Amino acid sequence: MKIFKKHTFEWWEVSFLKIGLGSLGVLLGLYFREALMSVMWLWWAILIVTVFYFGGRMLKE
Repeated sequence: MKIFKKHTFEWWEVSFLKIGLGSLGVLLGLYFREALMSVMWLWWAILIVTVFYFGGRMLKE
């Protein structure tokens, strides 16, 4: 039995996965609201770094 076999996902499967993970993030955020608010600076930092990274990559191409 091969545990690590190659598999290519279709675009709609990746979209479905992203929607599912996004909804999981929203649900966890609602449930752990107080705990997550104490590290709001971290979420802003992650967002800013991500935007600059992908923005820079898009401008290069």
